[in-house]
Amino acid sequence: MILVRMVFQVKWGKVHEVVNEFKQIEEMMRRVTGSNLRVRILTDLSGPFNTVVQEIEVESLAEWERQRATLFSDPEFQQRQAVSEQPFEAGSIEFYTIEAELGKQ
Repeated sequence: MILVRMVFQVKWGKVHEVVNEFKQIEEMMRRVTGSNLRVRILTDLSGPFNTVVQEIEVESLAEWERQRATLFSDPEFQQRQAVSEQPFEAGSIEFYTIEAELGKQ
């Protein structure tokens, strides 16, 4: 299992707007890719201000690439990206192998 972690620094006052947009995109991702995603959206309590993190668990890097390509080729997603003001200052993407999940039953 792979954890895809996308970390964004957003413009002042835009955190909740970005969180709401990510929620809508998550719904679109489920519909377009046909997959049952596990997604978390996090905001900062410490560290750099105005940080929004989106974490997505996928079976493999190949599955991540397939889902990403499917989403990015969707006309609704393309239109949404074209008309929305970009609230991002900077960002990065990280990939982790999930070795174990402890304490879950």
